[in-house]
Amino acid sequence: MNLSLRYLAVAALSAALTLPQVAVADVADLVRAQRILVGVGKVLDKYDDVQRLLDSGEIELNVAEPKAGSAGKFMLPFDDEGVLTPWAEKALSASAGSAVGAAAGGKAAEALAAKVPFGGLAGGLMKRKSKETGAVLAIGGWDYIKSNTAASFNKLQDYSVYLHSQYNGTPDYEQALAAAMAIYPKLATSHQKSVDRAYKDARKRAKKLRKQKK
Repeated sequence: MNLSLRYLAVAALSAALTLPQVAVADVADLVRAQRILVGVGKVLDKYDDVQRLLDSGEIELNVAEPKAGSAGKFMLPFDDEGVLTPWAEKALSASAGSAVGAAAGGKAAEALAAKVPFGGLAGGLMKRKSKETGAVLAIGGWDYIKSNTAASFNKLQDYSVYLHSQYNGTPDYEQALAAAMAIYPKLATSHQKSVDRAYKDARKRAKKLRKQKK
């Protein structure tokens, strides 16, 4: 990375610490979370036969058990009682540097794309990482997030399926997903796919079960 790109990266971090009060998980994140959950609803419609079997107790989704506390890589936004964690609450209302981080990351990404072969791909990753870094700093850093985490996962696929199985349809689910996307931007594209994959696997197990009963 040349000096100009390093400067932009440092600027993103510095600016994140001096922003006024704005939300980390902003309106755009909440709208995005809402759209994702609408998409998940379409997944459930597609697998309505599976949902009936789940509701009847004939089969279950393959839901991994979370790790206690912050032992995993991905921190859940709910505590053991199903209440938003302090870091998730802060993501929705605290001082934030995510906007500046994303903006600086965007400039660095443009510079990278112009000067480096395949820089466009790397630039996209830089933008996402910049937003994530700004959000984490604004919330209070990883130490704060981990100290307020009751459970976690090592795989984002397991993380999404667990959130869906435990909290889909609950009042705070949309906000929790928006808060989680602030520090894990990849959720914006992976969450619906993860739920879809879980239902697809459940349908396969249901077919095997029917064959065994014949």
